[in-house]
Amino acid sequence: MGRNFSPLAEKERAQYNEGLERDAYNLFFSHCRHFYTQRRNELVKERVQFAQGKNVLEIGSAAWRNWLEPNTIIPASLTCINISEVELKKGAEFTAKSKSNPRLILMDAHNLEFADGAFDFVFGDGILHHLDIVSALEEICRVLKPDGRILFLEPLDMNPVGKIVRALTKKARTTDEQPIRRQDIVEIKKHFETHLFYEEFLSVPFGVLSRMVFADGSNALMQFAFNADRFIDRNCKWIRNWFRYALIDGTRH
Repeated sequence: MGRNFSPLAEKERAQYNEGLERDAYNLFFSHCRHFYTQRRNELVKERVQFAQGKNVLEIGSAAWRNWLEPNTIIPASLTCINISEVELKKGAEFTAKSKSNPRLILMDAHNLEFADGAFDFVFGDGILHHLDIVSALEEICRVLKPDGRILFLEPLDMNPVGKIVRALTKKARTTDEQPIRRQDIVEIKKHFETHLFYEEFLSVPFGVLSRMVFADGSNALMQFAFNADRFIDRNCKWIRNWFRYALIDGTRH
C-alpha cells in the first residue's frame, strides 16, 4: 500500500514523530477519570463483543491493547493504521504476545486504502478530533459494511476547565487537533445511528480540588462528583455538551 498523506496528516505525522509532552496534562486530569474508568471499561467491553470474529479496523495503533485484548476479542482480521512511524513502532512492541494478531500499516485516515465494505467494525481512542471530520467519516463509511459499527472515545470542546488546561499545555497536543464540537456530532449522526455516553462534568473542577487534598482519585469527593455527573447526564441533557469526553457508539445508516 502506498503513502498518500493529506497536508493535515503530514503535519500530524511530523508532530507525533517528534513527540508530545503529555505528562502534565495527564497528571492534571488524573483524579477526574478515576470513577469513570470502570464505567468506560464496562461500556467498551459490551460494545466490542460485536468485533468477535469480524474484520476490524482501528484508526490508530494503541486502543486494541486496551479494548480488544483484555476482553478476549479475537477478530477474523485486525488492521491498525497510523500516520506516525513512532506510534506504529510503539504498537508493534505488543504484537508478539497479542491474540488479536494486528497488522500495523502507515496510512492516512483521510485516504483509506481499502476496498468498499472491507470492515465490520471501525474504532479508535482519541483520533477523530485529529482529522478533518467530514472527509474521515466519508472514508470510514465507505470501508464499512452495511450495518457496520463504530466506537470512538473523543474529547469534547466546551468544557470550561478543559479549555483552560488545553491552553496551558499546548505541547501536549498537535497544533491542528480540535476537540469534538456540536457540529461534529451532527455530522457523525448524518452517517450513523448513534449513542453517546458522556464523561466528566463536575468531575473536572472537583478533580482539580481533589488533587490538592487527596493522594489519589479514590475518595468521597470524587465519588460525589461522579454520582452528580450521572444525575446531570440523566436529567439535564442540555448540559451534555459541557462534559469533557464522550464515547461514541454508532451503526451505519
